[in-house]
Parts: sequence; structure tokens; C-alpha cells
Amino acid sequence: MKKITAVSAGEGYTLHLTFEDGVRVHADISRIMERPGVFAPLQDRAYFEGVRCGPRGRSVTWEDGQDLDPDVFYMEDTDPRKPTNIRTLSRTAPRANPLSEQLRELVAASGESQAEIARRAGMPQQSLSRLLDPDYTGHSWSSVERVAQALGREIKVEFQPLKTGTHS
Repeated sequence: MKKITAVSAGEGYTLHLTFEDGVRVHADISRIMERPGVFAPLQDRAYFEGVRCGPRGRSVTWEDGQDLDPDVFYMEDTDPRKPTNIRTLSRTAPRANPLSEQLRELVAASGESQAEIARRAGMPQQSLSRLLDPDYTGHSWSSVERVAQALGREIKVEFQPLKTGTHS
């Protein structure tokens, strides 16, 4: 089961969902309103905007118990199991961690095994593998520095302007 970490109401009957793996989905659920019954209260805009994550991120819920399974939002529209009354408007995959990407490229270019590089860096191979995982964000300076040294590299930190041209 896919877990959500955030959900909010968008224009019309759209929902913005963020999943624990970083995938973001913008979905239209207006077709649910076509069927009278349990989802009728959602037609009230104020009520609709009360959407929230259910317990442990395992549902999209509203005040009086209306709920939807987050898995249906995660599915591609072409998946035959996906209900036709929920349509994905956009889907954004999480961006891979650039530090992990660069480390992975250096390890691959070295031609050496992860086990050998990890040995020289003084860490278990599993720790090096975790540093190379594109979803991992817990890199410590000391671990990255040890891997860099094991690869005969030094670290250079450079801050770049945001590509969107905005900052907060």
C-alpha cells in the first residue's frame, strides 16, 4: 500500500498528493461526484477543502468518514485496476539526489567493486551502497569525504542559483 505524506484540495475537484517516495500526483476526482451517495458532501467546496491524510498516510479522508485509497492515485491511468472516476492530471517523479548520482558515477568510472572502495573508505559495503541510492538523503560529510578519498578525489562544494529564479 502506498502511503501519502501530504494532500490538499486544488481547483475544482482536484487533489494534490505527495507520496512517501516523493512522487507527486495532481488528480481530478470530479467524476466521483456524478454518483449520488456517500461522496455527495464533497460537492460543498468548504467541506472538500477539509481533505487530509488518514491514519499513517493510508487514506485520503474527509470529516465524516469519506475516504479514498491512495493506491488509486498512484496508479497510472492505463492501469486496468484504476477506477475510471479518478483521472491523473499530472505526475512528478522525485528528482534523484545529485550527491548520490555523482558518487555513483565516480564509483562506476573507477572500474572497482563497491566492496573494494568501501574497504578503502573504512565502511561496510552496505553503507557505500546506501550512499549511492538516489533516494537517500542522509549523507554525512565524513562518509562522503572517506569515499572521495578512497576514489582519489577531493570534495568541492559549490552553491548555484536556483533554476526557477526564486528563493525564500
